[in-house]
Amino acid sequence: MANIKHVGQLNASGRRCVVVFRELPGEPENCLIVDTDALHDWMHDDMINAVESPGAQQSSNFYEYAQRTMFTDGSNMLQALHSKRLLAKHPTSNVTMTPNGSVSVPLNELNTIINEQTGGKPAIAPEVDPLDLNVAGKTTAPATTAPAAQPVVIDDTSIAQGMLAQADTFEAEAKSLREQAFEMSPSLKPKRGRPAKSKESA
Repeated sequence: MANIKHVGQLNASGRRCVVVFRELPGEPENCLIVDTDALHDWMHDDMINAVESPGAQQSSNFYEYAQRTMFTDGSNMLQALHSKRLLAKHPTSNVTMTPNGSVSVPLNELNTIINEQTGGKPAIAPEVDPLDLNVAGKTTAPATTAPAAQPVVIDDTSIAQGMLAQADTFEAEAKSLREQAFEMSPSLKPKRGRPAKSKESA
């Protein structure tokens, strides 16, 4: 089974989570996570699909991928998680990473290993402030930071487009499931046309 980065669980509750920021600037003992068990179904599916994507798996930190990814409703993933107050601060000692069904690594130990391998390189880019998710220096360059707030504005059209995209996905999955079911048991496949008897009685 392939290892999946950025996923884990909270030690105190056992709830599953995605680690968005594995440590905070000046607070390496703390991290920001998303409790995936608390998300709406569509948002949960979007998060898991994002985490499992090649781009996220190639990133050392999930926030790097989330800040350039959209939810199906058209909102920026990282900004939406922040605006909806879904980013929760936890001690790294309270999070255990679970890359597969048989391996578990405490996040604080993982961070120590990564820091040793990278020579103490910060886990978060200097221009990112995980506490307010704005670009550093925003007071001196408002024009460059203003567009960042736009993706979190959700109108009816964006929501409808997201719903249609989900509907297309569900329809394709339903069709595939039906085909697999009929292959397993052809007798369940509905017969085409109506019996001649019903036509005569009509």
